[in-house]
Order: sequence, then structure tokens, then C-alpha cells
Amino acid sequence: MAPKRTPKRKQSKKAVAAKSKGSNSNGSNGSNGADRIEYVSISQETRRRYLNYAMSVITARALPDIRDGLKPVQRRILYVMFNGLRLTFDAKHRKCSKICGDTTGNFHPHGDVAVYEALCRMAQDFSLRKPLIDGQGNFGSMMGLPAAASRYTEARLTTIAAELMSELRYQTVDMRPTYDAVTEEPVVLPARYPNLLVNGAHGIAVGMMTNIPPHNLGEVVSACIHMIDHSNVTVAQLLRYIKGPDFPLGGRLITDRRSMRKVYEEGRGSLKVRGEWKQDRQGRKTLANQLVIYSMPYSVESGNLVNEIGSVVQNRKLPQLLDVVDETSDDNGLRIVLEIKPGADPEAVMAYLYKHTSLEQNFNFNSTSLIPDGHGLTVPARLNLVEMLQHFLDFRFITVRRRFEYLLEQLRKRIHILEGFEIVFNGLDKALKIIRNSQGKQDAAQKLMRAFPLDEIQTDAILVMQLYKISTLEIDNILEELAEKRAEAKRIERILKSDKRLWGVVKNELKELADEYADKRRTSIGSTDEIAEFDPEAYIVRENANVVVTQDGWIKRVGRMAKVESTRVREGDAVLNVVPGSTLDQMIFFSSEGVAYTMRIDGIPASAGYGDPLGKHFRLGDGAKIVAALSTDVRFVPQDKKKRGQATPAPYLLVATAKGQVLRISLSTFRAISTKAGRKFCRLSKGDRVVFVELATEAETMFLATKSARILHFPIEEVPILGGPGKGVRGIKLQDDDEVLGGVQLIAARDCLRVKNEHDKLLTFGQMKYNVTSRGGKGVKTSHRTDFVEIVRPHIELVDWTAMEESE
Repeated sequence: MAPKRTPKRKQSKKAVAAKSKGSNSNGSNGSNGADRIEYVSISQETRRRYLNYAMSVITARALPDIRDGLKPVQRRILYVMFNGLRLTFDAKHRKCSKICGDTTGNFHPHGDVAVYEALCRMAQDFSLRKPLIDGQGNFGSMMGLPAAASRYTEARLTTIAAELMSELRYQTVDMRPTYDAVTEEPVVLPARYPNLLVNGAHGIAVGMMTNIPPHNLGEVVSACIHMIDHSNVTVAQLLRYIKGPDFPLGGRLITDRRSMRKVYEEGRGSLKVRGEWKQDRQGRKTLANQLVIYSMPYSVESGNLVNEIGSVVQNRKLPQLLDVVDETSDDNGLRIVLEIKPGADPEAVMAYLYKHTSLEQNFNFNSTSLIPDGHGLTVPARLNLVEMLQHFLDFRFITVRRRFEYLLEQLRKRIHILEGFEIVFNGLDKALKIIRNSQGKQDAAQKLMRAFPLDEIQTDAILVMQLYKISTLEIDNILEELAEKRAEAKRIERILKSDKRLWGVVKNELKELADEYADKRRTSIGSTDEIAEFDPEAYIVRENANVVVTQDGWIKRVGRMAKVESTRVREGDAVLNVVPGSTLDQMIFFSSEGVAYTMRIDGIPASAGYGDPLGKHFRLGDGAKIVAALSTDVRFVPQDKKKRGQATPAPYLLVATAKGQVLRISLSTFRAISTKAGRKFCRLSKGDRVVFVELATEAETMFLATKSARILHFPIEEVPILGGPGKGVRGIKLQDDDEVLGGVQLIAARDCLRVKNEHDKLLTFGQMKYNVTSRGGKGVKTSHRTDFVEIVRPHIELVDWTAMEESE
């Protein structure tokens, strides 16, 4: 409950009512001026207020009206420019700061920044298919550059914007008070064409959004005419006229017809759009090594696209692509030039860019908009294509009817006055005599109404008529005008009596508008067959490389290395291993949490610096360390081979944990590229971690060394081969305060285990001194005074790539 003042004593309902009744009109008690207190539920009050806020955002800010296709801020800007400032297409441009100021001051009680952004968008020919504002100055660019401040830009309406408001003078739409009730504004503009589909809309409300793409005006009008001529039309029939979205910057629509029909039927879905390209030409000569991107998906900024392609070039992700230059200008239009290697496949280059840049986008169609509910209000609804056009046509029918009703009313008023002139002219001498002998205008009016069948309106018009119009020539003009007005009134009356004739007027006006403003499609229509299968290996140049892995988990790819000590690592870090492999192969990293992460060697950053942390590419657990790393290059790691009696193929990984568990598992599972989450290779008990991972070699035995200076020498064949990740079996029996530091496989007789003790002394243990025993034992206590600190890894041997490449 909301915090309230606690009464001193309990009062009855009658007492409370009496106290409330006795309060003054300002809500205070007459005796002590105490405020009136009401107990309310916080949850209910919060719910009520949030719903009020949500409905305000939905109906008054974020969603467009289906009838004129405008949001309130857009409608108010256009109304100010048309009705207040008279900034029609033939007027002089005015400062945008003046337009924004009048809009916020008189009609739109919000920030002028939002108003100016809406104004700029209506002036951008790369945002709207038919811009509504003719801007002078910098209103932003397709490169993503922002508009200049409103004090530097000027604007006026375009010719097609007038088609949204030209019928306001005929009282075709309802008016409502502005937010301060000083003046009035139109509830909706009397649009003469379906602006919502032609220019599209985007808005995010509370719990809903709209995202309607622009369409071709001629196609939309053709669909409207078909709906007028045929009842019970379907979306499939309308799609014969509306081929799909028609974006300002072109692009190519590659959604199949069945999917597109489903989108327009449901009012939501995804449409795939990609940019278009061609080989550059110089005169009549085709430049095979230059490609030109001349259209791109809707709402993609060319500056960002060029940066994305430039990043591909800089990071050598696409060796066939050498350079990118943005030659976009007002004269050339969109023109992004790509330079490729001689002999490179242009289709393969573009397929890569479609996959890895914003040159191909999914447009998420959502037709949610405000529709009239029949009670003077609007409600949000998601509509299919038929419903969208039907709502516009119904509104257009009502608008045309109201226009004719207004015109008929004005004609009747004029006819009424002209009929008064006609009556007076038939007895002109008598009328003049009455006027001369009258005592004033009021006396003359009363005498004229007694002498002739006239009313006050007619009499007043006669008395203010100029003397020269009494001539025979002017009388003939007035009688001719009367005949024309009567004929026009009869024509309008016939139209109003027939819905068929009204629909005919709507259809003819739509045809006239399309003849004046329609243009060719800019977005071409393709199909899903054009989507080439993307093969990542086709874009990777085979190169031999060394992958440097540090103890802190940093990785990088380098070419030739003279010695391990020469590579750069972060302060306090050290090289864990240098793994050779080609850029076409994978790299597998094994972590102490029992998870393996696999990525392509080509994806590891080529760097002369520190490289990248592995956590940038995968989701490592907190505190996880890299224990080992392997490549899948067949020159260094054997291919998978089925072994008799084993369910999984060799080679196998030999794994040991800090709590003494050991296991073997096939490497085959980890060769393929993994997700960021990686793949489990060992299931650990609570508090355990992996301390040893190596590819099982031809060795028959191995050492396990523990922190308390114990060593166990046992056969590797006793370690079971698991079909999947598991906990394994006990390798060495540990005391409570002991743990395994690592191990070593013993192949040749000279192989040994090297460790450092607490005094930083290097100790070497040969295999001949310690007999082979079964796994699971306690091992041999090698020292009673000092413990082991770490296992010393053997020296990293670098591959001589020059000799290997010569031998290959």
C-alpha cells in the first residue's frame, strides 16, 4: 500500500463521509486545512498508470495511422508547413528551426530534436520512396552522416505532399483541439494515395512495433483499382500487381514468391534483400578486376558497409579482394568499387561479402498500425495486404463523399444568392426605387423582403452588390453562372446518390495521381535460387603457420619462427606450446574444465603482437586454463583409423586429472569446428580439474607425478578407452592433501620425467629406476623433505617450414 497518514483513532464510515462533505472545495478541511487522504493499491495504481503510458505511446507517438500512413509528429509537421506557414512546393524555403518551433509550440508538446529528426527523414530520398519534404541543405546522407542543425537547413513541401492535404479545405476530415486547446488540428490527413505502403513506416511502441517497407506507387495504385473493380480479392491476386517492396536504394529481393505471399497474408515475416553488383566498365571495355556495387539493402549505410568490406581486406579474410573505394556522389549515385585479384572469381568474392557483411539483410516485415474502431478512436492491429488497402479505400471513399457534400453545400449557398439576384433583376426598377427611398440599409432590406420573395442572406448580398453589376452584360454573366452552378449541383447530387459513381470518382482520381507520380521499380525481383552455397574453404589460401598458445590463454598465428623466445608475450605470461599446421586445418584447445574448443587456424589472428585471448572466441569458464593444444594437420596428427575391438577410431587422447583420474578418448569427436560452448572431453567431479592432455603415442607406459613427490609408473593399456566424455578410472591413489601435477609418456629408454621441487631444483626421474606397477596404487615416495611444484615440459621444437615445403 502507498504510505498514508495514520489516523489517531478509528472513525466510522459516516464520520469519514461527513468530514469529506464538510471539506472546502480545494480539498482541505475548513478547521485545520488537512489534505484528503485516499488509500490505494500500489500494484493497481502502477498497472493503471503504465497502461495509460503504453496506450499513449502506441496511439500518439510510435505507430502510423493506416489512413494517411503518418505518425502524429509527421502529420503535425506537414500540417504546420501546409496550413500555418504555407510552405507549398512553389513557396520559398523556410528555416527548419522555424518549422520545428511552430510544431512543438502549437501542436506537438515534445522535444524539438525528435521533431527535427522526423522532418529530416521525410526529406531523405534514401529513406522514403516519395519524400514529402523538399530540403535545402544537409539532411543526412546514405553514408550515415548526420543532418546539419535545424538553424542551417531550410525546407518546403514536395508536390506529392500536397496530395495528402489538398482536401483539408473541403472539411473532409475531423478536427480536434490541440494539446493546449488553443487551436485545432486534423485527426488524420485526407491522403489521396496509400502513403503507408508507398513510403513505409518504422516505429517501436510498448509491447509492439511496426516495420513496413516502401512500395512502388504505380503498383499500389493498380492493386487499389483492382480491389475497387473486384470484390473478395485475395493477397495472391494483389501480388500480381504489387511485386514486393520497392526500396529507395534499389537492392534485389531474393525471397521466393510463396514466402512473400505468406508475409503479406500474415502481416509479418522476413524478406531477404541483397545489394546488386556488376563488373566495372571503361568505355566499351569491361574491367575484369573491378566490381561495382550500385544498390544495397534498405537502411544500410554505405559508410558502414565500406568499413565492413575494408575490415575484410585489412584482416586478409578474403585474399581475392584487394581494395575497396567509395565513389558515391550525387552525380554517380551509389558506387562502391571493389578491386579483386586478376583471375579471381567475382561470384565467389560477392558470395563471401553477402555472407559476412551487411550487403545482404533480412527485412523484418510487421504491418502493425492504427485503424479506426468506428467510435472516433484508433486501435493497433496487424493487417494483411488486403486489409491495409481496404482500410485506405474505405477512408478514401468517405473523404470523397465528404468533399462532394461540402462542395454541394457551397454550391447551394451560391445558387441561393444568385437566385436572389435573378429575382431582383426581373424587377430592377422597382428594387432601385425602394433602395433610393429607404432610410438606410436595414430599412431597405426590410422593404425589399416585403416586395420580393427574398430572405436575409439574399437581401444582404443584393445590398452590398456593386452598381456596375446592374448592367445588362453583368446580369447575363450572373445568369450564366447560375445555370452552371445548378448543373454542377445536379451532377454532384447524382454522384452522392450512387456508391458506384463515388467509387468511379475514387478510381479515376487514383489513376490521375499514378499518371503524374508513378515511376519505375528500383528494387529488382530475384529468387532463392540465386543464393549460392557458401563454402568457407574456397576463400582460404593454404599457408603453413605456427599457432602460439600461452599459459594465460592468449593465441596468435605467425609464419616463420626462428626461436620460441623471440615471440612477444604479455608481462608475466609464457609460451605454453607452438603448434604447427596449415590454415585449412583446425586447432583444438583443451581446457582444465574438461572442454575442448575447435576453430579453424585461419580464424586465429595473424599478429606480431600478443594476439587475442581465447575467451574472445569461446565461452571459457571462470578460472579455466588451457592445458594443451593440437592441430588436425595430417602431417603432425594421424588420421582417424578404426582399431580392432574398439568402438571409436584412433588416435586417442590421454587425459589425467588433479584427483588422479585417467582416461582415453578418441580425437575424432573434436576435429570439427565447435560452437563457442565447446565440447566435453572429460566429466569432472567437484573440485577436480584436468592437468594433463596428450595425444596417445606408441608409448606403453607413463609416469604420473603428484605434489607430495610421489611417482607412479603404470601401463597405458590399463587406461580404458571411453566412447564419450566420462570420469575415467583411478590412475593413482592420493592422500587428502595431495594432487596430480601431470604426467609423461615413456617411449624410448631415454625418456624421463623432469620436475621442479620447492627449492626450485630440477629433478630427473628415469623409467629404469621405477618398476611398472598397476594403475591405482599410491606410487613411490621420492622425497620426504620437499614437494614437487611443477612438471617441466620438454623443449618446444619448431618445424622447419622451408625444408618441409621443399620436400613437399
